[in-house]
Amino acid sequence: MNRTVVLAIMLLLTGTLLNGVMVKADDDEEHKYKYEYDGEDDEKEENDDDEYEEYDDDDEYDEYEYESGDRTDVKPFEKGTWNIWTRTLVGDKADVPFTNSKSVQLKIDSENTERDIYIIPKEGELFVPGKTVAQFLEAEATMYEASRILLVKYQDTKLIFRSSTNVVYDNNVKTPLPANAFYLNGEVYLPISVMANGLGYAVEWQEEKNMFLCRKLSD
Repeated sequence: MNRTVVLAIMLLLTGTLLNGVMVKADDDEEHKYKYEYDGEDDEKEENDDDEYEEYDDDDEYDEYEYESGDRTDVKPFEKGTWNIWTRTLVGDKADVPFTNSKSVQLKIDSENTERDIYIIPKEGELFVPGKTVAQFLEAEATMYEASRILLVKYQDTKLIFRSSTNVVYDNNVKTPLPANAFYLNGEVYLPISVMANGLGYAVEWQEEKNMFLCRKLSD
């Protein structure tokens, strides 16, 4: 075999290897792109799945995609009252029994225990410290300070609130609040109607005793 033929064969083999490398490089780049693209989809799916999961620390809750908004399957502009959570958007509201912030008594009708709570009238609602009231009503309540999220669980009920939003995840259903939650002194403040009704209680104001009385709705 003469040198010209040998050189031609070597060039052909070299070209094939180079082409093979180039193809492999292209394949790797395509695979990398596919991996990154798929990764974004996976991350989105995980975020969607995790939206309603329980979190154990503030960092995870801080990543919680908690959107402020309203349900689209409810009728707007229902009449609202300070002691009834309609779970729908409300228009006009009845007057609250008092308009100045103050300390009052909270009592469960079937028990003798009472405790002081601080009430803040705002936006036609009477706001109470959510964690304090939830625990008094015998619910488990966890406050995540970094993200200002309050998780409340009682029997088959789970409520997830976040400060500065007007929604609650009520057993994984995004549901309107009658007014925006807000953060004060380490607590997420919420309308008393939401805390009481959400945990299965009716609430009434007793002016002469400066007291909110909570009764089980099933009683």
